[in-house]
Amino acid sequence: MLVMNRQTDLPLVLHAQAEPLALRLSHERLAARIDLPHGRPRRAPLLALHGISRDANAIRRGFLAETLGSGRVLVTPRFGRKHWPHFQRIGRARPDLAVLELLAQAGRHGDFDTGKFALFGYSGGAQFVHRFAMLYPGRVAALHVAAAGWYCLPDPTVAWPAGLGRAKGPVAPIANLKLAQLDAFLRLPVRLYVGTRDDAREPALRQGRRLDAIQGRTRIERAQNYLLAFANAARQRGIRPDISLTLLPGCGHDFTECAREGGLARLVCAS
Repeated sequence: MLVMNRQTDLPLVLHAQAEPLALRLSHERLAARIDLPHGRPRRAPLLALHGISRDANAIRRGFLAETLGSGRVLVTPRFGRKHWPHFQRIGRARPDLAVLELLAQAGRHGDFDTGKFALFGYSGGAQFVHRFAMLYPGRVAALHVAAAGWYCLPDPTVAWPAGLGRAKGPVAPIANLKLAQLDAFLRLPVRLYVGTRDDAREPALRQGRRLDAIQGRTRIERAQNYLLAFANAARQRGIRPDISLTLLPGCGHDFTECAREGGLARLVCAS
């Protein structure tokens, strides 16, 4: 479907068993809130990641009713500034390994399957989750990318980190692994989201002549161009792309606004 529409053990703390049951995994380098539905989960867990504001509570509030109502576990990590100043990147630092360990611990303590999970990220979190999915496509049930500032294109002719070509030094093995698993990644269901008013060139948006020329000048243009790049890469490999872009009417670069006014949480949990 192609659519364009308008590293160590993690100790567990079990909090008061209000409804729903909430767990908090804590570690000196990473923390997450785990919300469990009544009974056995009926769908793959959703891991939902914040942007550079680090407001994991806003992400949790935005998704809680929709996830629990659909019978799925909600995992909302928080990458602290001290240990993860650039959590959206996977390179010398390895936030991906921290997430995998956290999910393993969560599944053991919460008694639910984390073999496959849906991934959502907003803004900087969106940058992380699509890069994570390129490394671990077999673990991802569905990929939801909202308001990403920029993308790693599935294209070996575009130099790293904007694409998969010409990576050097410590990041070369990561780029090579993404390239080796590109077919599996291109088979994933991918849903892109961005607000119709999210077109500002503010300082938080990575900019540059080369990046702007390759990906576009705004988050809207970059999402549109990523959709086309993903679809073209899939078709070149004989894969039918399953990717869509939904423009959230009247929404700017604000997760809460997108979740409430744009229906973002409902859209993510319905797919």
